[in-house]
Amino acid sequence: MERNVHIFQPNTSPENILIRQIWCIWDMQLINRTETILPKGTAEIIFNFSDDIGYFRLHEEDTVSLPKYFINGVNFTPYHLSIRSKQHFLGIQFNVFALKYIFNIPTLEFNDQVLEGSLICKSLDILAEQLSAASSFQQQVEVILLWLRNKVKSSSLLGANNRIIQLHADPDIINLSVLDLSEKYNVTPRHLSRLCNDYLGMCTEEIILYKKYLAALYQMHQPHPSLTEITYNCNFYDQAHFTRTFKLFTGLTPRQYKKTMGELPGHIFNFS
Repeated sequence: MERNVHIFQPNTSPENILIRQIWCIWDMQLINRTETILPKGTAEIIFNFSDDIGYFRLHEEDTVSLPKYFINGVNFTPYHLSIRSKQHFLGIQFNVFALKYIFNIPTLEFNDQVLEGSLICKSLDILAEQLSAASSFQQQVEVILLWLRNKVKSSSLLGANNRIIQLHADPDIINLSVLDLSEKYNVTPRHLSRLCNDYLGMCTEEIILYKKYLAALYQMHQPHPSLTEITYNCNFYDQAHFTRTFKLFTGLTPRQYKKTMGELPGHIFNFS
């Protein structure tokens, strides 16, 4: 599959706190296919410059056309793209708490949804026009960064709730209990759960389990760890617990995923 791929990772604040990467995919040839995208623990704004791409969720029969630009919140189940034209996407991949800081809407309200951008924020209308008119990926990046700075320049939330940002990035979260996290971040369990729902889209218990799943997903793309080693590394009770958790989020067992996975974690391609 021939395609142009561009990726930009910001290294200045606040962009690098909110944005994981800005990316562009542009197919050079038409190859009909279905792409399954597993939950990846991120949120995205995607600008769809393609002609004929639809999506559907697991067990759904009808394919819905993708909006020209949309917000995809935290996913807990896979969704599928039905690609029948040359794919041309420009995406902003965020850390999940960014949705609250940018739009001042609880992250929980974006979960498992593909929302037309104009319904959430009118500034996305102008942003989409500017991105369509830009002559290069670098120009598109500059337009996005300027838009983001204007959205968060007057926000005091970014500093006021930095414990959520620290918790989200904490690599040890998969080894901790709710009480451990509460003590570590000096907040009551109840208040911590409220903050997590508001900024991360799930309660504290769900975050711990979700992070274990994500850690396992990415470890399966490392060269040598066995499923038994991944079970231990990601602090599952046993391999049965690992399998149940992985299937909860993906509809697949770890072994089934290993047989179908490609190079890109969380993406499965089926060509027709």
